[in-house]
Amino acid sequence: MKKCPSCGYESNNNDMRCPECGSFYSKVIEMIDEVAADEEQKTLRGRCRRLLDSDDIKQAILFEWQQIKTDLSTQAWFALFVIFAFVFALIITVI
Repeated sequence: MKKCPSCGYESNNNDMRCPECGSFYSKVIEMIDEVAADEEQKTLRGRCRRLLDSDDIKQAILFEWQQIKTDLSTQAWFALFVIFAFVFALIITVI
């Protein structure tokens, strides 16, 4: 028996939402919160928050750089290479 955290309705179904009030059961809420926390970790805001909250900023920056390097795909590395090559070519032509 599942008991709804909002209205207290008890159900024998394996539904993810309460049939009475439509709110999510606690396990689904925990899963949604976990996915949201994982997504927050990968955003710029999450990375900056971890940097500002850390005691050793240098180590935190190195850790974040390692994470960024491992998360980049081959296409992303190629795009970065093209961008840097283009900027380098522009600088050389100006000099």
